[in-house]
Amino acid sequence: MNDRLEVELFDRPVGELAISGPLRSPEDWTFAYREDYLASDTPVALSVSLPLRAAPYAGASVRNWFCNLLPEGAVREAVSARLRIPDRDDFALLAAIGGECAGAVSIRAPDTAPIQRQDEETDLETLLYLQGSDAGEGSWALVGTPLRLSLAGAQDKIAVIAEPGGRLCLPRSDESSTHILKPDSRRFRGLRDLEALGLALARAIGLDAAHARPVEVANHPALLIERYDRTSGADGATLRLHQEDFCQALGYPGELKYEGQGGPGLVACSQLVRRLGLGPVAVQGLLDWVVFNALIGNADAHAKNLALLCDHKGRRRLAPLYDLVPTLVLPESLIDRAPALRIGTTQRIDDISADDWRMFARQTGYAPRFVLGRIAELADSLLAHLPSVGADIVTHGGNETRVQHATDIIMNNALRMLGKITHPGRG
Repeated sequence: MNDRLEVELFDRPVGELAISGPLRSPEDWTFAYREDYLASDTPVALSVSLPLRAAPYAGASVRNWFCNLLPEGAVREAVSARLRIPDRDDFALLAAIGGECAGAVSIRAPDTAPIQRQDEETDLETLLYLQGSDAGEGSWALVGTPLRLSLAGAQDKIAVIAEPGGRLCLPRSDESSTHILKPDSRRFRGLRDLEALGLALARAIGLDAAHARPVEVANHPALLIERYDRTSGADGATLRLHQEDFCQALGYPGELKYEGQGGPGLVACSQLVRRLGLGPVAVQGLLDWVVFNALIGNADAHAKNLALLCDHKGRRRLAPLYDLVPTLVLPESLIDRAPALRIGTTQRIDDISADDWRMFARQTGYAPRFVLGRIAELADSLLAHLPSVGADIVTHGGNETRVQHATDIIMNNALRMLGKITHPGRG
């Protein structure tokens, strides 16, 4: 059983992750930067919560950051079962699938050779058919196992390369994936169309959001999302950018991504952006994220849906928006209407008053008048673009009835919010 793992960042060895003790508890985790890495010309910190230093880090701060790289829920259970790893053994799971994580981090056991993708396995559709692409939550994450790919989050997904001709394949051991492929949810049918609609609408009104399009893979609806933590080098090669979500940057475990469960709220998120000196674009970007999610009715916008991007020189910026799903469209019996991150005192994403917005503004350091003005500006733009964006999703394979239902709900929610901030006596 591995008790030490090598950690790489931008393909450079940066330190050692280790665990001790028979219980493999959070307090048994340690991480130490390598001396030669700290002495190099351009060392970049692994995290805001793990800044460069010679002394080792130990305990929950280490466990929390690294475990945020792992999948959650049913997807994690499926991967653990396939690899015969105890579900609670985070360290062993990192050793097994940490070869390519979100961003530019790689984790592997010392002297472990990367697992090669076989040429006959390059056809992704064939693999999905063979493994049963509709076998249950987590089945797509299992495609290609034991390839060492780890993607955080509770939704099923797989990292792929989209070739120029449109063919999708698994990356070789020496290749970086370029896209994320998400199948439609087994639990919430139609989630693919809702996420495609949210992302396309954000881009249409001028927000920095991930590029995505609906596709059909192995006769199954899916969403193909261009990785924003990838860029192209001068020679056209795919290069990785470093990413960490706000739970990682603030030192929280992924289990506490919701404020109501003890996780970070919008005050902490705003303070992080300002403390890091990311500039006015990031400060407004955070506000736009909050407002846009409220306008479309996304009650599941939690701290792991905010992220920082970092280049090889250590320069950070707010990552493009992602996971923009109008959960208001889903049955209330299945999805809580309370915002994952509190806005004022409201208990419902579809009932945010002007006073709630003013309270949010005061708590997070924004001018209340500016916040209300930005809500009106984004609402007007959203209402103007919503019909054409919905029609485009249908043209590219979205279900017409489902998309129309979603656009109606988003339109009514945006109009309701606009009314509350522009008419005295309505909140």
